[in-house]
Amino acid sequence: MTTLFRVTGHRLFTQQQDDSKKIKFAYILNPDRSIRWFWNANSKKPVFLKFYNVATPKAKLYKFLIHLIFALRLNKVFFKSKVIYYRKEENPLFDMESDWAIFTGTIGPNNKALLYANRSFYKIAKTDSAKNLIAAEHKILSKVISESKLEVPKALMLNENIIQLSDISNDGIRENSFTQVHAGAVMAISAHHTRQTKISEWSYFQKLKTQFSEIEDERIPTNIIRKIKAILIHIDERENISLAFSHGDFTSWNCYVKNDKLAVYDWELSSAEKPKAFDFFHFIIQNGILIQKKSWKEIFAEIEEKNKITFQFSEEELLKYLKFYLLTNTLSYLKIYSVQEEWHLQIHWLLKTWNEALNTILKACSTERELLILDIFVALYHTDYAALKFHNEEPEKLKLNSDIDMIISSENARKLVSYLYEHSLVQKVSIVRKSFMQTVRILTMRNEILNLDLINQLKWKHLQIMEVSKILENRRKNRFGVYNVSDKDTARFIDLFYSLNQSEIPAKYQKLVTEHLKSQKITDRKLTTKTLKKKTYNKGLNYYKNIFNYLKDSFTEKGFIITFSGVDGAGKSTVISEVSELIEKRYRRPVKVLRHRPSLLPILSVWTKGKEKAHDDVVNSLPRQGNNKDLLSSFLRFGYYYTDYIFGQFIIYIKYVMRGKIVLYDRYYFDFIADAKRSNLQLPKTVTESGYHLLIKPKFNFFLYAAPEKILSRKQELSYDSICRLTREYSQLFSRLEKQSQNSKYLSIENNNLDNTLETIMNTII
Repeated sequence: MTTLFRVTGHRLFTQQQDDSKKIKFAYILNPDRSIRWFWNANSKKPVFLKFYNVATPKAKLYKFLIHLIFALRLNKVFFKSKVIYYRKEENPLFDMESDWAIFTGTIGPNNKALLYANRSFYKIAKTDSAKNLIAAEHKILSKVISESKLEVPKALMLNENIIQLSDISNDGIRENSFTQVHAGAVMAISAHHTRQTKISEWSYFQKLKTQFSEIEDERIPTNIIRKIKAILIHIDERENISLAFSHGDFTSWNCYVKNDKLAVYDWELSSAEKPKAFDFFHFIIQNGILIQKKSWKEIFAEIEEKNKITFQFSEEELLKYLKFYLLTNTLSYLKIYSVQEEWHLQIHWLLKTWNEALNTILKACSTERELLILDIFVALYHTDYAALKFHNEEPEKLKLNSDIDMIISSENARKLVSYLYEHSLVQKVSIVRKSFMQTVRILTMRNEILNLDLINQLKWKHLQIMEVSKILENRRKNRFGVYNVSDKDTARFIDLFYSLNQSEIPAKYQKLVTEHLKSQKITDRKLTTKTLKKKTYNKGLNYYKNIFNYLKDSFTEKGFIITFSGVDGAGKSTVISEVSELIEKRYRRPVKVLRHRPSLLPILSVWTKGKEKAHDDVVNSLPRQGNNKDLLSSFLRFGYYYTDYIFGQFIIYIKYVMRGKIVLYDRYYFDFIADAKRSNLQLPKTVTESGYHLLIKPKFNFFLYAAPEKILSRKQELSYDSICRLTREYSQLFSRLEKQSQNSKYLSIENNNLDNTLETIMNTII
């Protein structure tokens, strides 16, 4: 502060000096307790509000309250103050006893203080870099002239440290939204100088690339660097790019709307070397991040909307110039941040959104799942976590059937989930919360799946087996910026998990376990459980708490029922097998496959032939060969099977559905309605269809069909006419049920191509 006032013609002292005068400074602090604004405590006006962006309802309320405090002369009650002594030097810049205020500026190599006094703003450079910037601003403002759409301040260079700018904010208001007035100003600014050049000859961009390659800063997430490099590699240097004059820091806090004109401050970063529409993108993106706290999804939607009132780019052009805005702006600021000793919170906000914005460009060469994996590790870069059993290759190359297990606190897991809900590539997030972990299932916009297990305690049944805090202390960061559980802790976990479950350790882990545990491997399961029970976290009240949580966790996630119907030869068995594998391996849900009915009761012939003989006859006989035509016999037979459905459905629900399993039925009750002869029944459809109303409705029901010729090429069990008739019966039944149901899905699928069928089924389930 002493140096700052010396360049304004004042000398400060903490104690009374000869011929010094006493003054009291009032001040407001930043969140980090550094001084943000200070002013003459005897001032009767809140002059410091000249620096405040009054655009949001919250900001307008704050301004009103500040004016009220000053009007009621309650300044001393609400604002801290400090007594300072000062002496005037030669030609002081302003009168210390008058109305004035100082904004200390943003920390960094370009730091400048901003003084408001004498109805003017004064920028006071604190660093050599800042001196260069105010000199550049003075030079630019001598060339940019106010016009019908644009008003700029008059500039006077007082010395190498200070530039004086006229106050053009009077009668103006700051607007957070990008209005038609802003659009007119942007177009007017960019019209000052435009040109086309090849990217290879674009010196500004080539300089940024060189500076970027020299950055070495562990604070910058590795995956942001990797993303930028991936974009740079794919740029065709022979391509032409349109450059235009830009303000360089065109933001809501630097602009005042005055009727149909825009008054614009801070021209120090203006340049004729930036890509076309730089100011357009900068206003919406910076405002969205720093003021409105929007997600990238919302920001990009605003860019698309406001493009209609400015440059009117085609979709291809919009993405092209957005790409070069993101590159030039991000590369420029990464260089600045890499030499900035302390990072303020806003830097983390900016990096997070810029990183996600890069996906808009990278979607052309990477899958959404890959980009999302990269972004998860960027979001966690400054967080305590450790990925468990995670590969050491590029994180995004995770196999489709693999999920991400990570050790992380409940609080940090909550923050990560909140981030995922707002992510532009995420369509849906499903969460299953257990006492020791959260399972997060993420569906991307293109229906790709990623599963996360966010673990806050490592448990086997009701016993905690390792301490998470120690695991996090031992974590290791790999060359891709991913923090992994140490090899020794991983080996210990694998040994405990598989040994306690009395399972063989998979071959891919055996070498790791042998190398790191040696003689410490589990040899006696009973002794190990006994030892674990003696740990503090498994004793006393913790023991009963763990037992309760274990029982509760067993019923945390409900499953659901899926049925598959169709004539023999329609391909049900193959589809069911593939769907079962997809659900188990890719979507990480346990599956139970049942045939036709709950089977609480055995098939009828078991009572007369015995279990083994009855099952052999069923396997060896063709369907629909029964000759029962008796109505009473059919009623009794149907009653037997219906009893199995009525009571068996509750057993299935409790045994499988309530415990989180997905039940797949190979055929279901619909056979009794559309193809009763298959079960050797001769009953009116009204009877069998009425019975369906009392059953728990499966969530998803798929009827698979194909052309009769195709079915006959697979199986010769049905006649051409029978296939046509049964296909018609099932289709009509599913159509009726779909219209009647709100909570269940009934879908008929022509099963000509297995991949297409599976895609339709899985997209429906997802």
